[in-house]
Amino acid sequence: MGTSGRAGIEFAPQTASAPGIVNAKRGAVKLRFRSIATSSAFRGASALAGSAVLAQAVTLVATPILSRVYPPEAFGFLTMVVSVTGMLAPAVALRFESALMLPRRQDEASALLFLGLLCVATVSVLSVVTLEILFGLGLLGAMSSLPGFSWWVGGITLLSGAFVVFGQYALRSHKYSTVGIRNITQAIVTAASQLSMALVTLSGLGLVAGYALGRAGGLMPLAFSARADLRRFRYQDVRAVLRRYWRFPALFAPAALLNAGALALPIICAGLWFDVSDAGQWGMAERVLALPLVIVATALGQVVEARLANHARDRASGCVQFFARVSMFLALFSLLVAAVVLAVAPLVVPFILGSKWTDVAAIMQLLLPMLITRLIASPMSKSLVVAQWAAVNLWLDVGRAILVCFTLAACRVLGASLNELVFWTAAAFAVVYVATWICALLAAKSIDAVAD
Repeated sequence: MGTSGRAGIEFAPQTASAPGIVNAKRGAVKLRFRSIATSSAFRGASALAGSAVLAQAVTLVATPILSRVYPPEAFGFLTMVVSVTGMLAPAVALRFESALMLPRRQDEASALLFLGLLCVATVSVLSVVTLEILFGLGLLGAMSSLPGFSWWVGGITLLSGAFVVFGQYALRSHKYSTVGIRNITQAIVTAASQLSMALVTLSGLGLVAGYALGRAGGLMPLAFSARADLRRFRYQDVRAVLRRYWRFPALFAPAALLNAGALALPIICAGLWFDVSDAGQWGMAERVLALPLVIVATALGQVVEARLANHARDRASGCVQFFARVSMFLALFSLLVAAVVLAVAPLVVPFILGSKWTDVAAIMQLLLPMLITRLIASPMSKSLVVAQWAAVNLWLDVGRAILVCFTLAACRVLGASLNELVFWTAAAFAVVYVATWICALLAAKSIDAVAD
């Protein structure tokens, strides 16, 4: 008497020939792969990864041209602006964008969208005021040498915050193509604007203005797709979501600010302690290494968060298995990237970027400990948000900030060179990312425990 397989395939009786059993098993495997390939999570990951590949291809094509047109000092100013806005961007919406994945009701999601955008506008204005006060006190002299530095930071923070909020809202509705268009549009507009601004000025102002225009270009399709939903809520819904999701602004936002600050602070210190052009060399190294981070970590992280949020909403198990599969893929991919950087970067990078970029290849290699661990831990850390492990997430980011600040202080006291500063900060980040992955695994287990 025959037995039925998991995929609904009738297997032959036990007396059947071995080839028949093998063929049946092959059919089951094919059906399983087909179900994975047609799943919404797989299609979402493919759409985001594909758009990220195209966007990064545009950036990579433009980079050798820009590196020959603009001097390292200009890239240094761009790096400083992007680093400061990068410190603010993850917390600029007070993390309400992460809560967008969780409400069952559409009116609550619309209220969170409005609330997030309101926070973005408020924080952007405060960033301008704070920088102007610091410049007035004679601090951060290297930054103030770029005309309108604080206003550029405020404007880009506003665009970046709205960019993130609308992007998360689109992912909630599974509008992966809209998010993909955002990625590609931003890359094209940024590259075209920065190249066009070179006709006006070869200073950092040209790169910064082009970057801001790119953010605006990427924001437009997202804002257009969600414009009607901003009116689909009542003010009572705003109070309701504030009561329900208070942990996001109270705990997750400070944690995100600490995390982003720790990431941005080393390169800012390089620009302040050494020279703006040194920050440009470091920024160029990170720009090249952004290829695997953008394609895999960012795109896959968005899908991981959406998938785990679905598990949490539906109280479905399987989070740990999903977590393990994705982590294994990321580990293999990160090792492959590291091998390529070690073998190829010293030969290829100077040829591609030009003779002015003498330190980029060495900085890329020194950043590898951070790159490998970040590629694995960053996407998987989304489980901490979905499980609402706010306290754990906060302690991880506090630990990261303390460790990085201690490392920076030690490098400053000991008179470390630029390369030594890069290596020791990368090592400090690697330690924290390993701890983050372990905590994320425990969070995934807690989601499964609720489902059981």
